[in-house]
Amino acid sequence: MLAGDEDGMPEGASVAAVVRAMLDSAVDDLVSAYELARTGSGGATAVATLVRGTVELSGVGMFVLTGSERRGRQQRALRVVHDSYQNAAKFFTQLSTDPISPPPVREEASLHAKKNAAECGKVADAALRLGIKKTHVTAKLDRTGLLREVDQARDTQFFSRWQLCSGYAHGLAWAHEFFNKRLYTHTIEGGGVIIGGTLDGDRLLSMLGWGRHAIEDLLGTFAAGRASQPDMGPDATLVSGPPEKVKAMYPGVPVSIRLVID
Repeated sequence: MLAGDEDGMPEGASVAAVVRAMLDSAVDDLVSAYELARTGSGGATAVATLVRGTVELSGVGMFVLTGSERRGRQQRALRVVHDSYQNAAKFFTQLSTDPISPPPVREEASLHAKKNAAECGKVADAALRLGIKKTHVTAKLDRTGLLREVDQARDTQFFSRWQLCSGYAHGLAWAHEFFNKRLYTHTIEGGGVIIGGTLDGDRLLSMLGWGRHAIEDLLGTFAAGRASQPDMGPDATLVSGPPEKVKAMYPGVPVSIRLVID
C-alpha cells in the first residue's frame, strides 16, 4: 500500500521514509534507555527522557501512517518534514545573527538557513502538485496535540505515557511521586521538607515497557502497510486497532488491520 504513496513526493519525504526515520530513532532511544537501566550508568531521569522520545517518535509515526487514504498519509508526512525544515531554518537564522558567534559560524549558519528555507518551499510546492492545500502542510506541528489525536482515534495511551515520562524527565514532583519509592523524609530547620526517593524497579520496567509497546505498535502497522496488497488502491486507509472497532469506524472501506499488542 505504501509503495503507491511515493508518487509525487519529494525525495526523502515519502510516507515510508518519514515513518522509517521515526522508527529508527525510537529504537535507538529505547536501546539506550535499556542499556542505562541495565548498567546503572545513567540516572533515572535519563531513562525517562529516552523513553519519552521513543513514545513521541512512535506516536508521530502512527499519526503519519493512519492518515485518511493516500492523500491523508502524504499530507501528514509532508507536514512532519516541513516542520523539521522550518525549525532548522529558524534556528540557523537566529544563529546567523548572533553577535557572540564567530563570523565563520554566522556565515555557515546563514547558508544552512537559506537551504532549509528552500526545502520548506519544495515541500509546499509538492503539496500543491498533489492537490493538498498548502496550509495543511505548513501549519505548525503540535506534537502533543497529534499524540492526543492518535489516542482518540485508536484508544491508545501515547499522550498520557509521554506526559508521565516528560514529567519525570523535567523533575516535576507529581511524576516523581508516581514513579519513585520513598526512602526518607527530612525536615529542614526553619521550615520545609525534603523527600528522598529512588525509581521503583517495577515502575522502571513499566516505563521501558511503554516504549517497547509503542515501537511494536508502529512496527506492526508499518509492516502491514508495506505488505503486498494489490487490492488496496489510493482510497485504502491503514488503521491500527481492535478489528471490531475498525470495522465499525470504517464500514465498507478497505482496511489493513494491525492488532494492538497489550
